[in-house]
Amino acid sequence: MSMLPPIKKTYDRVESFFLKSDLWIFATVFTAICLILTLESEPASLPNFLARMISYSVIFLPTFWFVQLRARLKSQMSKWSFRGLWIFIFGIYPWFLALLAEIFMEGIPEFIGSANDAIIGALAIGTSLLGTATVLHGVIENSWLPNLRKRIGRYLSPTVIIGIFSVLAAMISVAETEHYDRSIRYVNEFVAVGIFFVAVLQVLLVYLPYLALFQIHHKFLYRKLFQQRGLLYYIVGGVTATLAFAPVHAAYARLFPLVRSWGIHTSGFEGGIIAPENFAMAAGFLIFSIPVVLLLEWVRKTRTITLLEKEKTDTELSLLKQQVNPHFFFNTLNNLYSLSLKQAPETPDTVLQLSELMRYVIYRAKEERVELREEVKYLKDYLDLQRIRLYQDADIEFAVDMENPDLKIPPLLFIILVENAFKHGIEPAVGECFLELKLTEINGDISFYCRNSVEPEASQKVRSGGIGLENLHRRLDLLYPDGYDISTDTRPDEYAVRLNLRGDGLPPHEELRLEELVPNLDEQLL
Repeated sequence: MSMLPPIKKTYDRVESFFLKSDLWIFATVFTAICLILTLESEPASLPNFLARMISYSVIFLPTFWFVQLRARLKSQMSKWSFRGLWIFIFGIYPWFLALLAEIFMEGIPEFIGSANDAIIGALAIGTSLLGTATVLHGVIENSWLPNLRKRIGRYLSPTVIIGIFSVLAAMISVAETEHYDRSIRYVNEFVAVGIFFVAVLQVLLVYLPYLALFQIHHKFLYRKLFQQRGLLYYIVGGVTATLAFAPVHAAYARLFPLVRSWGIHTSGFEGGIIAPENFAMAAGFLIFSIPVVLLLEWVRKTRTITLLEKEKTDTELSLLKQQVNPHFFFNTLNNLYSLSLKQAPETPDTVLQLSELMRYVIYRAKEERVELREEVKYLKDYLDLQRIRLYQDADIEFAVDMENPDLKIPPLLFIILVENAFKHGIEPAVGECFLELKLTEINGDISFYCRNSVEPEASQKVRSGGIGLENLHRRLDLLYPDGYDISTDTRPDEYAVRLNLRGDGLPPHEELRLEELVPNLDEQLL
């Protein structure tokens, strides 16, 4: 046990070296060049390789020193001084070494070889290190490269990549066939080019249906049969697809002249449409496409996990945005101050309500589920405090009918609608206004109804909904997939919204785990 901390510390240092330093990359390139130089010399032995490594390591020690301290030197030196040192280390220093090898010919060790071998070795290592430094320091670290990769990635979709690969494969297959060589033997270059592209087009059209077979394999055989019914159904489905696809595709392929004259497809062989080679080709395609299907599924699962993690973060941020506006608390505190100056008897109760409201928002709202009674109490406290701070003659009603007050629901779902009613209906009112709220819960199904008066100039803002309602829709999509419906009724002088939540629409309350998102492929295959 006493050895574990030193081992852990050593492992952390090694890990930090590979993650933060570029020295190991240059050392790898350096070692590879030394190995090549040794193999090209006589005798190519391990002692000569090690001796060459040590000698050139000493010679290029300034280069390795610069690579290791590059970040520190860059921060301490001026821009042009640092660039000058970089140019000297990678561009001038190897040529300086070659010049020294030319001058001091007699002092070169025997395992390095002649002066010419030493010059070639110094320039080869220096050029390789210069190329490595250019890629690492001049290309990868520049800000334009990620943007370039992003722009290229927009156009290099899997379909485009498959298309490019198919065209190249067709061009190679046509160029390498003997039939093409015989066809262009007695024609001019322009006719030869025409024959080439016509042949490439026919090859592409002949094998194009295999993309449909791949889609059947991926979208139906794997995602449906294999994942829902198991391995046996997947295998039988593959056999069925082979038996159905091979003769149909063979009949289609024989429509092209090159199939019969050049034999670019097995249907042009003896046996024709039902030739065994047709079925073997279709079955082989299904078998060899399995790794591609697994790769695509892995990418899809990985993207799903990333998306879920991002949506979880976005939902938490959205939850913070959907919480009570801080100005509401500030205005309420000002009203409390006025009540305290008047020594109003309702001051202690108001302070307690504000405390409970803030406690719910700060602590309880962070949880994934709260009791329905807590959510209702939060809404009542919110309404009571709003009554204190409002100067308008507002008629506010809140009716509640719950069969199961202990029902667990996500927090702060209804407050968004209530806040929207106050923001666009009650607060802008210059005269009498009203707010009617109804919450009904029956057998786990919840219905929340909110109707409020609006001023004519504010009706358009209410109709648009705003960011709050957009966040509510998004959050409901995550929490109640296909388990909710929300409807609105906009009139010139009032606005109503009804939110219905089905009890079976909320997934069971359990922590989202990686193993549940990514199926165990080994277990499925067994």
